[in-house]
Amino acid sequence: MTDRDPYAFIAPASAAPGVALRTPMERAHLAAGATIAEVDGWRVAAYAPAQAGTWACDVSHLGKLDVRAPAAELDALTGGLGTGAARNDDGVWTLRLTPTHGYVVCPFPRVAALRERIGAAAIDVTCAMAAVALGGERRRDVFNRSSGLDVRESRFGPGRCMAGSVMRVPALVLNRGEDFLMLVAWEFGEYFFDAVLDAGVTVGIARAGAAEHVPAAEAQAEEATA
Repeated sequence: MTDRDPYAFIAPASAAPGVALRTPMERAHLAAGATIAEVDGWRVAAYAPAQAGTWACDVSHLGKLDVRAPAAELDALTGGLGTGAARNDDGVWTLRLTPTHGYVVCPFPRVAALRERIGAAAIDVTCAMAAVALGGERRRDVFNRSSGLDVRESRFGPGRCMAGSVMRVPALVLNRGEDFLMLVAWEFGEYFFDAVLDAGVTVGIARAGAAEHVPAAEAQAEEATA
């Protein structure tokens, strides 16, 4: 534990080598018939490919940094992002929620280096927040059954982020273009994933494995760190 980050002792990036990290949805994945594969030290679900236009995927293994700083400092850290805006730099998403609060979402192997680069403003919250990606042609239909947040293309296009209630759970939502990435408290992860799947039953939503629906830039970033 350090003065810079009082929660460093629970940061997954500091876990001992060989420790298998698990997402909060693992029990649900196993019950649904998924197999488990290891990716970057995490146990992630793998499903047989499904011919479905809409899908949900547990991506809780992504790295997550909570960044809080005075507005001028966060301007510098985010490269001048406006409130509600997000930017993808080679698989690293930088989000600006408010003038003084942002997030970084990235491939897990890059967490430690990014946290070191950002400095005292960043706290590793990878294991404080579960993550679900919702993608496919009818992802907005599913989302609209889950939340009153306005995700119309004209109001919430690619590279936008916001906080609000989804499935009656406080959530952070990022439009990555190909999908909506939703972050919720770790303890709600299993409930949240199941609730999103329930909301998509009428459109034939499918469960997807974590390696099946990775945006191209993120996949390239993972290859670069291999």
